[in-house]
Amino acid sequence: MTFAAIAFVSLLLVGIPIAFVVGLVSLWLMFEAGGAQFLLLVPQRVFAGLNVFTIMAIPFFFLAAELMTASKAIDDIVRFADALVGRLRGGLAHVNILASAFFSTMSGSALADIATLGSIEIKAMETMGYDKRFATALTVASSIVGAIIPPSIILMLYASIAQVSVASIFLASIVPGLLLILLLMGLVVFLARKYDFPRRETRYTPREFMEISFNAALPLAMPIIILGGILSGIFTATEAAAVSVAYILIIGLFLKRTLKFSDIPGCLLRAGVMTSVIFMVLATANVFGWFIGLERIPENIASALIGVASDPLSLLLLIVGVLLLVGMFMDSGAALIVMAPILAPVAVSGGVHPIHFGIVMALTLVIGLTTPPVGPCLFAAASVSKLKIETISRAMLPFYALQVVFLLLLILVPEMSLALPRLAGFIN
Repeated sequence: MTFAAIAFVSLLLVGIPIAFVVGLVSLWLMFEAGGAQFLLLVPQRVFAGLNVFTIMAIPFFFLAAELMTASKAIDDIVRFADALVGRLRGGLAHVNILASAFFSTMSGSALADIATLGSIEIKAMETMGYDKRFATALTVASSIVGAIIPPSIILMLYASIAQVSVASIFLASIVPGLLLILLLMGLVVFLARKYDFPRRETRYTPREFMEISFNAALPLAMPIIILGGILSGIFTATEAAAVSVAYILIIGLFLKRTLKFSDIPGCLLRAGVMTSVIFMVLATANVFGWFIGLERIPENIASALIGVASDPLSLLLLIVGVLLLVGMFMDSGAALIVMAPILAPVAVSGGVHPIHFGIVMALTLVIGLTTPPVGPCLFAAASVSKLKIETISRAMLPFYALQVVFLLLLILVPEMSLALPRLAGFIN
């Protein structure tokens, strides 16, 4: 086991993709534990890792985000956000946050947010007179909203691994997601007054505002359809994802006619590539998860941690510290797939509710998306803005502070994530 741990870290440090790292280490552990007989189980576990109806939602949500981008619906969303808050001091910074929030309800991915909106938002803010470093840092900070509000990919992964209801985990994320948006906007208000950020002087006429709102109404109705359908029991999360694809196709191809049939193959290809990355990790991680369950590793870790942390709060703080370190070196999705089978049982045995733990774990790991040395969101933003990672990281300092404060608040007040699921009857 010690050799496997050293091999795992070493392979990650030399840049081997996480799916191959987990797969190779799992093969070694299986062979060491049971020889060739255990290796015969590997194909079964790989298939079992993907033979889960819930995770079929992932490729559909990736495709929905690609189609949304290709259909130019993003432009309507950005204009609507600008019409709402653009005239405030630091208005474009608020637009950045709101546009990310709106897009997040369709994509469920922080990286998709930066890839799609980053160049638009950073360029617009720089043209308006904002410091490029601040514009880039804000784009990175606001992107993590996409990972913790429905339909979050990382929350769907957690629901599948921890065997909790997708509807309950989506409900649990609404209040924390909205609060994070408000805190980001509050920080922008403070910085706008301190540094005298620019504001848009022109006003939209009532007619223009109505036209902008009408154009944005169709794409913004999609999250209502997704959540409403899931929570009302009309369809499952996977069926909701398929409905979202059909909805965007109808809007783009027939109603607004901003999407061409020739755009669809490219969208399918990009969605397929992103899906394959997640699914390869899921497949190999299932082998790893089966082995650690066989060896009773979660129970052993739980006994050790509960011996150190005598109450749920201290246990959760201890686990969060571990996850922050992991998140600095691993992508959030991969880290959750590897760590959730180990840590979720530990947290639950220590008295932490699995839904609350899922929200805390997701937020902790997506913070890692924005932190060096590996933070994928930092690299994506650096690619868009042409700034150095170190420059963006320094500009991120106020946002790092806000993220830590928000994370502590979420840990200390579990009802932030549990109130809505309890009202909906998911928690007795």
